[in-house]
Amino acid sequence: MAALPKMRQLGCLRSIIRTQDAIPSHMSRRFISTAYTQKPERIPLPPNLPKQFLSQLPSRMQPEAAPKPIKIYPAPASTRKVCKNPVAKVTEMQLASLDPKGERKALFDYRRNPRSVKPGDIVRFTFKNGDPFNGVVLSIKLRGIDTSVLLRNELTRVAVEMSIKVFNPNVQAVEIVQRAERKPRRARLYYMRDRKHDRRSVENVVAAYVRQKRAFLGGNRQRR
Repeated sequence: MAALPKMRQLGCLRSIIRTQDAIPSHMSRRFISTAYTQKPERIPLPPNLPKQFLSQLPSRMQPEAAPKPIKIYPAPASTRKVCKNPVAKVTEMQLASLDPKGERKALFDYRRNPRSVKPGDIVRFTFKNGDPFNGVVLSIKLRGIDTSVLLRNELTRVAVEMSIKVFNPNVQAVEIVQRAERKPRRARLYYMRDRKHDRRSVENVVAAYVRQKRAFLGGNRQRR
């Protein structure tokens, strides 16, 4: 059966559409571009030119409009070679000003000093402003200038915990009231928060320590 003329026209149209789709889009577009021309160099003015002729020149050709040289400053000296670890240097300077003799640092360095404060001891902190605070040492965090101690006590039948910065300028004195009966097996005694292991109030122990201290100091004064 021969194809009808209408079918032939439709087939030709489909072939034309296919050929147009095969052409990439970037090839079917046209672009307009201009040639790049460099900026003309500045023509120097003739020497010994009278000043009355300078007013006739355009502003872009005036001597003041000439490009001035850019000042290039040398880079500052790097302090990386002088101080390779600035954070450690600043920490050392702060420790030297807050603890010049190193006594406070040795008092809480329980890893190296056998006579230092250890977890489980009862410690008394005296401040320049405010009442002293007594408590059992639950943990000691050695963080350089940010070394802190966590104390636990019971005030008016309410458990109270206080984290004190060791090198705080407000801390006037630190006293070890009572040592732990036995060396604890843990560095953090958080289990003492349970009712079974809670030490509860330590005010009676601290009060006896203060009376003994006053009696000792008073006896020494009388002997002198």
